[in-house]
Amino acid sequence: MDLYIFEEEVNEFIKKDNLDKAIEITESELKKLPSNSFQIVLNRNLLHLKARLNEYLNEFYKESKSDIEGIDKTIKAIYCEMNGFTINYDLWFLSGFGFSFCNDLEDLDWLGDYDSYTENLFEITGFEDLQNVYKDYMQNEKWEDENLEIASELCAILITLRLEELFRETYKESTRNNDLWSEIPVFVTSHDSELVYRTQ
Repeated sequence: MDLYIFEEEVNEFIKKDNLDKAIEITESELKKLPSNSFQIVLNRNLLHLKARLNEYLNEFYKESKSDIEGIDKTIKAIYCEMNGFTINYDLWFLSGFGFSFCNDLEDLDWLGDYDSYTENLFEITGFEDLQNVYKDYMQNEKWEDENLEIASELCAILITLRLEELFRETYKESTRNNDLWSEIPVFVTSHDSELVYRTQ
């Protein structure tokens, strides 16, 4: 399969706020492959992290607001990025960045021009068995198996999508609770991925 074309298809669903369809088609492609260790990602999510993520975003919003606000500036957006998890399998985490402006998803270069960041990392837990799968895959150079290489890429897409699903569901609850961070757009993806989700 052409993973580049497939990612573009997935990205169109993300832009339309249809993460469920993006997850469905990615899982479907992974299921088509011969049985492999990456398939343990199927039918799993990160929603057990909602309460902790909401707390993290509330704290970061306050911290970033304090850093940014001045005479002519206010916090307009937050960006969260997961580390390069396929090669950094010992620890999966998010970093947070704050902005005094907000652009769209058409040109993502602006996400590097943040006004504030936090040194507090949000550890992603619950997928430790997948971390071990990537560790085995990288240390034993299993990418030489074409099916495993495709499986590893599809699994990485699914992990990013499940992360975005976590943000979507946490955002829904935060708007009901009137949490401050829900007043501005939050963008999320994983390192080096073009699959960026926006909460509003």
